[in-house]
Amino acid sequence: MKPVKSSIMMPDSIRLSERDVMIKRKNARSKLIGLLIFFLAVPRLLLPCSSFAFPDKGSLVFGTNYDNRFAPGLLFINKRNVRKTGWEAGTSGKVAAWTSRYGSVTISCAGYQLAWGGMNEEGLVFATMFLNETRPPAPDERPPLAGAFWWQYILDTCATVEDLRRAASEVRINDTEDHYLVCDRTGACAVIECLGGKLIIREAKDLPVRALTNATYQACYDHLAYKRPAPPNPYHSLNRFSRLANGIASFKGADSATAVDYAFGLLSDVRATDTRWSVVCDTGNRFFYLKSYKNPKLRSIDLKKIDFGCGRPTAMLDAHADLKGDITGSFREYSHTEVLDHMIQALAYFRPGTSGDRVGQFLGLFESFSCEPDKK
Repeated sequence: MKPVKSSIMMPDSIRLSERDVMIKRKNARSKLIGLLIFFLAVPRLLLPCSSFAFPDKGSLVFGTNYDNRFAPGLLFINKRNVRKTGWEAGTSGKVAAWTSRYGSVTISCAGYQLAWGGMNEEGLVFATMFLNETRPPAPDERPPLAGAFWWQYILDTCATVEDLRRAASEVRINDTEDHYLVCDRTGACAVIECLGGKLIIREAKDLPVRALTNATYQACYDHLAYKRPAPPNPYHSLNRFSRLANGIASFKGADSATAVDYAFGLLSDVRATDTRWSVVCDTGNRFFYLKSYKNPKLRSIDLKKIDFGCGRPTAMLDAHADLKGDITGSFREYSHTEVLDHMIQALAYFRPGTSGDRVGQFLGLFESFSCEPDKK
């Protein structure tokens, strides 16, 4: 058996041995849990994030806008066969542990392993939207993961919405103020909401419109179904949901390029002054498309071209990089310094006064995740 190595190629000066990592985890667990809550459950202004999906020739096109006054974002290529763990135990004393089965491309305002949206190589795709009514489940025997990390776990281990339902029964989502739209390449979609302390997975006949904004799905759908008066603000959640519903219903099918253009048109119709990026995913062809407020040029990532093998260095890219066209080959090797700077900048905005040392401890534990050793 070969020695276990970190999945990130880091300089020796910041690389941790397995023994160091285990000691660090044991000594820092309570501090890390506090920081996860501190960082991932930050209060956010209600800004108009919007997501939707529609079928096209046997697969599915997925679109989402990310809206926030905090603008920086990073893209990551997440590899297969990486061993990962949570840190907080459920009431049974068990901590979440898994090995990534699927590679993925994710986009994040927070940092490494904290997915705000993305798609895996099987075509499972999701997006995050703030929801004021969110109340996560109370502690139980399931080990918990904070919201954005829970979604990385989902992309790592699930190919379909059906897989997600199984995974959610084994690992509890925690420390979230959001709700989510998730779809797979078969055309199945679900809305994930934490309401009244219960995880609600709404799909199939309970999801007649595949769209989500910043009000509960039920409130949005009832407003549409009962043709209630529109709020005066055109960017109100109910208005955006109704416009997306009408736009989805009007799509009649087209070639993939036309379908992607149509999806960006829907996103443009509901975008606001704080829209930082718009993403469209073609789940059938496994293309991830991106435009951002700093770079409105269309960029694409072809997941079929990516080597998600664990032996390769982790890769990243600025979500606003001045590029166009196919950027699959533009990812560069992961930079501890750049990701740490990004996370410190994020906390400076969301939680002024947070120590950079604490952020470094948090990131270091994520960076310690190692490739599954060769069993030959």
